[in-house]
Amino acid sequence: DNSRIGPLQIQIFTLCMLSLIMDGFDVQAMGYVAPAVARELGLVPEQMGRLFSAANFGVLIGSLGLTMLADKIGRRPVLIGATLFFSLLTLATAYAQSFEQLLVLRFIGGIGMGCIIPNATALIGEFSPLRRRVTLMMCITVGFTAGAAFGGFVARWMIPAFGWRSVFIFGG
Repeated sequence: DNSRIGPLQIQIFTLCMLSLIMDGFDVQAMGYVAPAVARELGLVPEQMGRLFSAANFGVLIGSLGLTMLADKIGRRPVLIGATLFFSLLTLATAYAQSFEQLLVLRFIGGIGMGCIIPNATALIGEFSPLRRRVTLMMCITVGFTAGAAFGGFVARWMIPAFGWRSVFIFGG
C-alpha cells in the first residue's frame, strides 16, 4: 500500500486495460453490424432483440460465475482463459450462417466477456497502492468504453470494404 508503482504494476495495468479494450469492442460489435446481419440473414427486429439479449445474458452469467472461480483459483488464469475464450467465440461468430448459430455463439461468448470487467478491476485494485487505488481502477476500466467506441470506427471502415463478418474477425 505504501510502495511506488513499479514495472510489474505497469505491465499488469497495461494488460488489464488491453483486455478491457478487447472486451468493450467485442461486447458492442453486434450493435455495429446489426443492420448488415439483419439484411444478410433476413432477421426481423424481434430476432435482433433476442440476439442482443443473448450476449448480455451470457455476460451476466460470466460476471457472476467466473468471478467466483477467480476468487478460488486466481484472477490471472481466469482473465487469460476468459480473454482467449471470448476471442475464439468472436472469431467463430464471423462464420455463423444462421440466427440460431449467432444466438448460441453470442451467448457463450458473453460468458467469457462477462468476467473481464470485474476481474480486471479487482486485479488492478490488488496491485495498486492504497492512495491511488480508486483512481487507477477508474482510469484503466475506461478501456472498456474506449474499446466500444473504437469498435464503431472499425465497423464503419470494415463493413463497406469487407462485410460484417470482418468486424468479428478483427475483434477475435
